[in-house]
Amino acid sequence: MMTQKERIHAALEGRPVDRLPVTALYNMLYYQDHFAELTGRPQRENWLWRHAEPEEHVRVYREMIERAPLEILQPQGAPSREEREAFELVQRDGEWFRHNRRTDRFAPVATRSGHPVDDVANQTQHVFDRDDARRRIVTTRAERMIAAGHNDYLDAVVAGLGNDHFVLSGGVAGPLWCSHFHVGLENLLAMVVQQPDFVQYLCDLCMAQDIEWIRMFAAGGGDAIYVDDAIATSEMISIPHYERFCLPYMREMVREIHRLGHRAIVIYYGGVMDRLEQIASIGADGFSMETSMKSYVNDIGAIAEAVGDHLCLFGNLDPIGVLQDGSDARLAAEVARQARAGARARGFVLCTGSPITPGTPLSRVRRFLELGRACRGGLCPTQGA
Repeated sequence: MMTQKERIHAALEGRPVDRLPVTALYNMLYYQDHFAELTGRPQRENWLWRHAEPEEHVRVYREMIERAPLEILQPQGAPSREEREAFELVQRDGEWFRHNRRTDRFAPVATRSGHPVDDVANQTQHVFDRDDARRRIVTTRAERMIAAGHNDYLDAVVAGLGNDHFVLSGGVAGPLWCSHFHVGLENLLAMVVQQPDFVQYLCDLCMAQDIEWIRMFAAGGGDAIYVDDAIATSEMISIPHYERFCLPYMREMVREIHRLGHRAIVIYYGGVMDRLEQIASIGADGFSMETSMKSYVNDIGAIAEAVGDHLCLFGNLDPIGVLQDGSDARLAAEVARQARAGARARGFVLCTGSPITPGTPLSRVRRFLELGRACRGGLCPTQGA
């Protein structure tokens, strides 16, 4: 029997596997969201885990992945050592807070299972010209980030689990998405049309930092690095804009990932059917896309036919309608459909089309793993194979 590490490498290379590999990308969020369910400890303590010393962090992580053994490990990003030393979890007037002893700032903590941090796109414009951009977008070198401790959890996971687990060392977002932090998302989308040269200048500056993040992750070891090409999909930008502001940067990042000895996985949350040829040309090893939603259709069968031998395909099983809320029969049928479709690509990894939701219980995750692992050669027991 293959190890998890061997199985994922074989799938990415298009070699035979002993059974279908099964995962959910962005699963660092799953282990945050379901910390209480997976450890038996209060949900608020996920913050202690995410600020623990590396040895303790990996000990708890190992406990969680034993209960929910998704086949690609995505370690949590490590706060700097300075941040970890300043962190404490405190109770005031019956409520729990994260407290930074250095800045004396308090932030409320969720005490029930669910995503512990809300995230919204920036809509504030901070940068108005190239001089502003140069002052604000300053590249931090990989060596400095490593020295600060940002690779500490990755280093510990690779050392403790990396022999037989496939480690997705970390990932970056494309420069177009990163540019929105400086000009605002809606402004950025208008600027793509109205100020394209300025947008490209922003992307170039952001790209320099992406390369340093890639070098930092690669220095920690592991097996792969992902690139999330956010806002690069059909419901967000046109193909000509995609080809100018996204595609060249994706190719460069994938080349750098490969130069550093890692596999490259590209991730697209949005509609991809009209730009599959371009995505296949990037040169990545794996390709993950969202399930059909938000008025677009990402047909897994058609995608498998289109990417053919160019890529290992990751599935896009609906994490809400099927995994969270669907019947067992519906889940089994969708696993079988995805496996049949994926058999037409170079390799296939059964995967959800978005992160597993906070409302999905462990029993459903384990059933998803069980059904997927029963599949071989594109056939599942539910098909009478």
